[in-house]
Amino acid sequence: MTAAPDDPDMPFAGFLAAHLPEAAREMVTAVIKTVPDYERLPHDLIEQDLVRRAEENLQLFLRLLGEHRDPRPEDMTAMIDVAVRRAREGIPLDAVLAVYHRGALAAWNYLATVAGTDREREELLAAVPLLLGYLGAVVPGVAASYLDERQDLHWEQREAKRALGQALLQGKPAELLAERFGITLGGYHVLALRTPEATESGDGVRPAMRVIHGEIDALSPQALTVLDRAGGWVLVPATEPSARLDTAVGRIAAAAGVRVIAGTALAAMVSEIPARAEEAGEIARLALGLGRPTGVYRMSDLALQYQFARPGPARAWLLGLLGPLTDHPHLMQALRAYLSHDHNRVAAAESLVVHRNTLNYRLNRIAALTGYDPGRSEHTPLFAAALTAFDLAGADL
Repeated sequence: MTAAPDDPDMPFAGFLAAHLPEAAREMVTAVIKTVPDYERLPHDLIEQDLVRRAEENLQLFLRLLGEHRDPRPEDMTAMIDVAVRRAREGIPLDAVLAVYHRGALAAWNYLATVAGTDREREELLAAVPLLLGYLGAVVPGVAASYLDERQDLHWEQREAKRALGQALLQGKPAELLAERFGITLGGYHVLALRTPEATESGDGVRPAMRVIHGEIDALSPQALTVLDRAGGWVLVPATEPSARLDTAVGRIAAAAGVRVIAGTALAAMVSEIPARAEEAGEIARLALGLGRPTGVYRMSDLALQYQFARPGPARAWLLGLLGPLTDHPHLMQALRAYLSHDHNRVAAAESLVVHRNTLNYRLNRIAALTGYDPGRSEHTPLFAAALTAFDLAGADL
């Protein structure tokens, strides 16, 4: 900070000191009028706190003028405390920083109106660079402290939601915990997310978890997340349209640059959450193992696969039906082509780049080895189910 105007006597400092209380009130009035977030503060806070803080800022400015220096960290302790308080009150950073600029402008305009002599007006103009230097030092310090506090608060809130989400997923009593955090419990979309832990982007390694948190927060502030590096669980209030889940998962995949699979099931009440979580987790596991693309999968999408993934005599029988074919890859390929082309032998043969007679021979060979004919209408569904069970077993599900 350069020397104060007319340094030996510092008439500007004396002029400001003489009008300091009035200038402080003008600062507060301007802030209330131009910064809506501060207009909503309690009246007592405005009267007792904001005016006092404005006076303290002006007094600090005067002291620094006298000492011919810029603010040091220890000079800004009070301002830092206020920034932290505003962060906890949820006032946006742009509003907090606007206070300093709006207040400084209001004080300068007020002093300009009460300057009664040419000398006072000249000193006031000469003080503008000093005021800008003061703001240039104070505003970044306040902003940094505000952001640090918001980051800590965000972490605390996220951990609180994680603790509540874990309790709900485990079927533990959660009412008192929810009340403590101000969260209303109800029905939930239970999502099981599966995604790689990180991806390379233009900025280097970007954790997918950070993207997930951002998109889920945007989806619903009341959503609860229990995430790890491979994905995790998300509980979204059932009042949110299910279509928004699909949009959020698509945005996560696009932003993170990875395939994101979500299984989901609806828990109509809190007591259903553990069971629906198991269901959603199995759906996600099936979709991931079967190589399905990014998306949200529901029971209606994978009901058949879900059932065939369950151990039991029917699944064992279906796997046994294909047992004689597992050592004959060309027969398995022929069976898949025949079923995937809706029993159209010409299309299936063309996809395999073989003659139709060759395909017919292979289908007959399948019938001979298994005892069931893929060409018969009553046997075709059995082979389709057997291939599904085979693929699930091969995916190590």
